[in-house]
Amino acid sequence: MVSMRTGPDYIQLYPLLRCNRSCAFCFNHAMPFMEDMQLIDFRTMLDRLGGWPVTTIDLMGGEPTLHHDMPGFLREAGSRGLRVNMSSNGTNLPQLHDLHARFDHLSIGMSVNDRATFAAVRKFLHDHRPVVKMVHTRALDAHLVREILSQRPRTFYLLYKDALEGSQLRDTVPFDEFFPAAPDLFQKQNVGTVFCSGFLPDRAAYPELAKVRCPAGTTKLGIMPDGSVYPCNLFFGKPAFRLGSILSDPLETIWHHPALSFFREFKHNRCPRRTCDLHSACHGGCPAHAYHHTGDLSAPEPRCIRA
Repeated sequence: MVSMRTGPDYIQLYPLLRCNRSCAFCFNHAMPFMEDMQLIDFRTMLDRLGGWPVTTIDLMGGEPTLHHDMPGFLREAGSRGLRVNMSSNGTNLPQLHDLHARFDHLSIGMSVNDRATFAAVRKFLHDHRPVVKMVHTRALDAHLVREILSQRPRTFYLLYKDALEGSQLRDTVPFDEFFPAAPDLFQKQNVGTVFCSGFLPDRAAYPELAKVRCPAGTTKLGIMPDGSVYPCNLFFGKPAFRLGSILSDPLETIWHHPALSFFREFKHNRCPRRTCDLHSACHGGCPAHAYHHTGDLSAPEPRCIRA
């Protein structure tokens, strides 16, 4: 087992599972009910994360601005010198205005996937220039992207669509069709793509990813509202991949859990699409997607190989 780090660089944290929208592309609909993480538990989590080289907390969910103590969370993270990235659907603009003004260590990433959302958040985009994210689908609205870019966001990202349910696969494209989408469509420096490094490892930021299957359990871990730890957020709720609790279990036990061995080894790309231009560089896609669709972590990426 290859483990070149003493702990993760960043944490994908779900402080809550509640959301005020029900987006078609979201894979969290089937999440079981769980109470929101309390501030006292967040403090405990941060205390324990001090034993790892964590620099960044990614606040996901659920809609983070629905948490009643979100300013407290951000205040505590800032006091520990942590950067915070928040993914928001943009429905709670007063809260976002307030958080943007108060916390310099916070980066807001706003999800804009339709014209109604764009109309509602346009002034916020113009005034504050957050990161803007859009899920890539076969029906990508290129005109909407250009309108978003006219507001000069800090960066615009096309996200490779997660599809953990069979019905969600129909709107996806193989990775080698998605990867050049942003450069081909939008010749701008502040347009990029977001995808799992299980496809193309981010060797520039994390050289160790060249030798592992994907970032899960190497550069990142996922934590649910109750403190349960998983290799990444796409495994939330899967008992076989629960590594322990950040609130009570020894960090050594979590970091060296046997379930992480698969993610920390890579020998060659097992994808059968050997004619793909990216095959020699690709690590085979996202193991979580393979597991959700087949029960096998090493199965071919379902967005590239349809059953």
